[in-house]
Amino acid sequence: MNVIEGKDLRTGTENREKLQDSIPLDTPYVLFIEPTSICNMSCKFCPTGDKSLRKIRPNGIMSWEIYLKLIKDIKDFNKKLKRINFYKDGESLLNINFCKMVNLAKEEKISESLWLKTNGLLLNPELNQNLINSGLDMIGISVVHVTSDGYKKISGIHIDYEKLKNNIKDLYNKKDNCKIYIKLAEIGFTQSERDKFFNDFGNICDYIAIEGLHGWSKSYVKDFTMGTNSKSLDGIPFIKKTVCPWPFYELAINWNGTVSLCNEDWSHGTLIGDIHAESLKDIWNGEKIYNIQKMMLEGTREKHPVCGDCFYVSCAPDNIDEYRLQILEKIKK
Repeated sequence: MNVIEGKDLRTGTENREKLQDSIPLDTPYVLFIEPTSICNMSCKFCPTGDKSLRKIRPNGIMSWEIYLKLIKDIKDFNKKLKRINFYKDGESLLNINFCKMVNLAKEEKISESLWLKTNGLLLNPELNQNLINSGLDMIGISVVHVTSDGYKKISGIHIDYEKLKNNIKDLYNKKDNCKIYIKLAEIGFTQSERDKFFNDFGNICDYIAIEGLHGWSKSYVKDFTMGTNSKSLDGIPFIKKTVCPWPFYELAINWNGTVSLCNEDWSHGTLIGDIHAESLKDIWNGEKIYNIQKMMLEGTREKHPVCGDCFYVSCAPDNIDEYRLQILEKIKK
């Protein structure tokens, strides 16, 4: 077990390439693929947990046909992706084709690594084995509380906490080369609750952390940090940035085939394309994403109706502000 303190396991802040030297990229580093926007929990710190906010966007489950088109498009890029994250706004394991989706991505060798983030409620011995067999390299499990009553308070549902622990233990015992990362969202736990988290899960994972809560895009609609926004999810201070780095190296494919700038776009307010109408490569090299990149580099992000008030940019692992004018000249060419 490794306790993660002050570094971002999800985005790999160690040994990262310098974006200012690499931009523009002919192939994105990371893709978020959303198997579904539906969730089986209603967490207070998540837009998907708010019934009124869910109505802002379309909701559903990615079809196999859309996924096949997506795989075909990914293969058209010049390079292999660094990572595919099979998650965005919903609980990915609600898609009955999930393991099949991962397995196909593995067989096609389109990415260096394949990651899942799940709330773990659907884990069971049979599914656990299928997840490991699918070829996942990392499974992140988001624990909400350390008691069944706590789950009810934060996520609005009753769960069998002991059953959850046992299913995670079973997954860990079957994990083979896959890594297991367990995290708890910091909502203001007591020290005894924090200790219980590490005692309950510390021996059945490869990495463990208590992450600070973060806001999302359109942060003005609700305080998703639940008043705890003193530190970022990685335990380090927030850093105000002019330029958001995400649109320069990642894309998010929503369940219905539309494409967002990043995984924080819960409202579908940054749509830059639709794989039904054009290829993912054309979207990546298209005018819509270029205009947003240009806006970022010109220092006018605050004018964007979704990105302008985004909380998450302050905990992005890259800061390219001091290079923005140089990068602007590069992308214009």
